[in-house]
Amino acid sequence: MESRKLQKTGGSTLIVSLPKKWIKKNKLGAGSEVRLIKQPDGTITIDPGNSKVNKKKSTVKCNNEESQHLFRDLIGVYLAGGTEIKVTGSPRLTVGERKTIRKFSASVIGLEIIEEEATLAILTDMSNPGALPLRTAIKRLYKIVNAMYNDSILILEGAEDLAADVVDRDKEADKLQWFIERQFNMMLEDSSLSRPLQATSFEGVIYSNVARYLERIADHACRLAEIGYVAGLIPGRKMLPLAKDAGDIMKEAMKSFINNDPRKATTIIDKGKKTMQKAQTYFENKYKKEIEHPLEFSIAIDAIMRTIAYSTDISEAAINYSAKIGNK
Repeated sequence: MESRKLQKTGGSTLIVSLPKKWIKKNKLGAGSEVRLIKQPDGTITIDPGNSKVNKKKSTVKCNNEESQHLFRDLIGVYLAGGTEIKVTGSPRLTVGERKTIRKFSASVIGLEIIEEEATLAILTDMSNPGALPLRTAIKRLYKIVNAMYNDSILILEGAEDLAADVVDRDKEADKLQWFIERQFNMMLEDSSLSRPLQATSFEGVIYSNVARYLERIADHACRLAEIGYVAGLIPGRKMLPLAKDAGDIMKEAMKSFINNDPRKATTIIDKGKKTMQKAQTYFENKYKKEIEHPLEFSIAIDAIMRTIAYSTDISEAAINYSAKIGNK
């Protein structure tokens, strides 16, 4: 960190000089225009006005590992903000490794394979950081997750044919969650991205956390969908209302977050605790006697309770967000 003294010029104007290395790096000179961005903490960021994102190149070396290991390595580089990934083989890329690279490219937003040879493949970021602001991405992710959960309830009611579709849509939820996490990590390294992403660093933290909660609700919607038809056959009238209550809590939690409504968020947290207790009591009472399909019953109740828990986490994020920026 450098410190500079303010200097007075003319009658009352104060000026400050900029570091020579920074000027040179950003190719600025006399007459160049820079942008001053006020931050929530009272500081000011100087944006050189160069909207071109710095390339972050990474290399991933393949050593005939299992495909899931390579996929995880690629996801790690993607989340860290890598804009160009070179995947090299030893001595060449196997058929399985090429399939994994293509699967990865199809599983994320922005990275496309631009070069592929016997020994390497290169992926580069073709996306525009401002094309999908964080708030818009969160709303899209919620719509996917909400639809998945609602369909899992329909499966509980007997619509068995929806199960495969719910599980398949989880890929889209993962894709958006990874994208939000990546954009946030890139913004931490390059503060100028806060403008096209329409979010401060603090908002980025909140959006990243909410995206993670939504993605986990999507995972539990998949669990519920996979066993929902059998779980729906279990005698009793309480599971379906509990599942619907959990969906309503998620919906209201997201409303409190999107609308910056901390009072509603507090109400939802209280409702979530009561519904969680009802689900726990139902689970314990049901297990006091022999029941049909005990495994499916346990999975269904666990998925419902975890959906409630992550939804209340979203409400807590809404309260934290409002405390920072102020409510309406």
